[in-house]
Amino acid sequence: MNEWASGYVSDVEYLPGLYVDQTPAHIALACLVNGFAPPETGAGHTYCELGCGQGVTANIIAASNPDAQVVAIDFNPAHIARARAAAKAAKLENIQFLELSFEEMNARDDLPDFDLVTMHGVWSWISDEGRRHITHFLNRRLKPGGAALVTYNAMPGWTALLPVQKLLAESAQFMQGRSDERVMQGLALVEALQKAGAGTLGDAKLLSSIRDGKGAESDRAVYLAHEYLNSEWKPLYHIDTARLLADAKLRYVGATGLLQNFPDLSLRPEHREALERVPAGPLRETLKDYLVTRAFRRDLFVRGPRTVPDAVRDRELAGYGLALMVPRSEARTKIDVPAGTAELPKAHYEPIFDALAQGPRTLADLHAIAMGAKPEGAPSMVEIAGVLVGTAQATPIPPGAFGRTSAAAQLFNIASTQEVAEQRTATASISLPVTGSGMTLQTMEASVFHAVATGTPPEPGPVTDVIIRRLKAAGIPLRLENRVITEPSEQRAVVAESVEWCLKERMGLWTSLGAL
Repeated sequence: MNEWASGYVSDVEYLPGLYVDQTPAHIALACLVNGFAPPETGAGHTYCELGCGQGVTANIIAASNPDAQVVAIDFNPAHIARARAAAKAAKLENIQFLELSFEEMNARDDLPDFDLVTMHGVWSWISDEGRRHITHFLNRRLKPGGAALVTYNAMPGWTALLPVQKLLAESAQFMQGRSDERVMQGLALVEALQKAGAGTLGDAKLLSSIRDGKGAESDRAVYLAHEYLNSEWKPLYHIDTARLLADAKLRYVGATGLLQNFPDLSLRPEHREALERVPAGPLRETLKDYLVTRAFRRDLFVRGPRTVPDAVRDRELAGYGLALMVPRSEARTKIDVPAGTAELPKAHYEPIFDALAQGPRTLADLHAIAMGAKPEGAPSMVEIAGVLVGTAQATPIPPGAFGRTSAAAQLFNIASTQEVAEQRTATASISLPVTGSGMTLQTMEASVFHAVATGTPPEPGPVTDVIIRRLKAAGIPLRLENRVITEPSEQRAVVAESVEWCLKERMGLWTSLGAL
């Protein structure tokens, strides 16, 4: 680690990633679902991301919201250099990346006041002083009525892992190599101590939950280094976060993990009964984390929240749209919720899925479809939006955005997917101008997207030809279920199958949301 990093991991870059909770339309929808007036997210709104990492989310927001003014701040020069290069490749003119610490940003007098400020992977990974700097920034720069999204590791959900994190962080000081190498050496030490009977370090299942995950092992090691090795790592109780942000006149209004806002889905009956004796506020919200053992929070605060009557809320929601983000065959009415599982009424939601499979629809349309199918017990627009967006089956479209395009978004998408097409990375995130947000594509999706975006006819044969040529040029073997495929005819069959799926299940979505 470097002295300038103040104990934060800086010798390996944070992994790139898109976090849709941070996008303007998602934040505005979260406010409305909870009965509060949303911040300004229309033309000319100002947006700031603190601790932007490699800038994927900030660049996508800038590309998808060309009328917004975006500022993204990070203290790691490697992150800022990479983010600026991506913005330059897409010719984005509405974003500014600043290499600043949280203390330094408060010394700047040339920053605008912001409608939205977001931070992911920051709040519980920095010092108390750093949190005070952020609070001061919010007090100074967040507009009245503006929203701040703060995601963080939460207590008491992290209680069982505190001894493991402490051991990983301390042992890393005496090990050799980069942070990602040292964290894996530390995990081996934890495993040895577990096997020797150190019960305070949990069991093999707990270790597996830390060590194992999706993606390449090298990426997991980088993630774990940033998660566990920061010297100021500190999970927080919601009540402490709310108390600190109250100094900036901020009040909690809800969660951007939208299912958390529905008591029937996030709490069991006995939980709701126990909470009835506790008045609404930070204590009650904190007690929910005791009941459901929530280890990560996505807290949305507003500087001067204003409640809106149900009629006004519904009038605003009616103009929002939804786009189906999963193939129709994968849309589900049995959903995982914080309280366990829930079954959505098929009589209402199957017709909704059928309508969305044909293209984006407004919430007013979807509510009418549900009423037409079965008036009794039909879900409200609040429920439709909260459940479908909350389960990542749909993405919100802000009012007036249907048909929106952005030349910068298309340039950004070509540059983003090119690295996958050339087999340099495994995933890519693309801009969706209609939603003001984006989506992450896996390897074959990104390869197909890039081929079509750069002029290949959207037909199985030509797109398959392009991808096969690129695989050969990169010299990277094609794998299927851990098996290397060398036979040319089998390679083509495997690629062609994936290409056909993408063209059938994804082309319509990419086009309707302005990505192509």
